[in-house]
Amino acid sequence: MKMEVNLQEGFLFKAICGGHEVLTDQHKQEGGTDQALTPAELFVASLGTCIGVYAVRFCQRHNLPAEGLKVFLDWTVVKDPWRIGSIKAELHYPHDILESEKKGLLRMAEACFVHESIVHPPEIVVELKPETPNSQTLDLGLWTRNL
Repeated sequence: MKMEVNLQEGFLFKAICGGHEVLTDQHKQEGGTDQALTPAELFVASLGTCIGVYAVRFCQRHNLPAEGLKVFLDWTVVKDPWRIGSIKAELHYPHDILESEKKGLLRMAEACFVHESIVHPPEIVVELKPETPNSQTLDLGLWTRNL
């Protein structure tokens, strides 16, 4: 899997992956223009949307309605180092279902790909590379771009 993240201006970035784009920015009080979620907010959103996707999959497999499903997230920030300290996700399901289905729905939501990637963290390597015109080609899935 590959992704390209490009500075647009200020603190506004565009991430490109598989032909899709998403923006991130910083809040005005942090020097941004507040045009998009911050990277930390997008991180939390990726968890919430992943939980939602897995919950819908459970509903589809068990012929349960998914309409009205919502995920509410709350998180804390801690220091040393500055990071997200905890995340609480509440899956709101507005339909009456059996207790066994509730347990299965919760198990499925907790097994989402992003949740598993947080619980079992990936190795992260950050490298500094000199940028020279046409020095690299990055395959981003549906298209290739010369850097």
